[in-house]
Amino acid sequence: MTEPLEEVIGSVLGVSPESLSDESSIENTDGWDSLRQLSILLALESAYGISITTDQARDMTSISAIKAVLANHGVQLLS
Repeated sequence: MTEPLEEVIGSVLGVSPESLSDESSIENTDGWDSLRQLSILLALESAYGISITTDQARDMTSISAIKAVLANHGVQLLS
């Protein structure tokens, strides 16, 4: 079983998963910068066994956008 999405992202950002929500984004979350964005994408690929395209990566700047891309890959997230 894979880790919950917020745990994957929180681990990369060094923040508590509980502090993250669908509204968390590169614009409003401390530590979420372009370098950490790349680390998040790599962690998601590893955790969910997917390959993220460049076009998808450009859009994945919030948790809600990440969830949409994961859903397009057939990943079912627990609520």
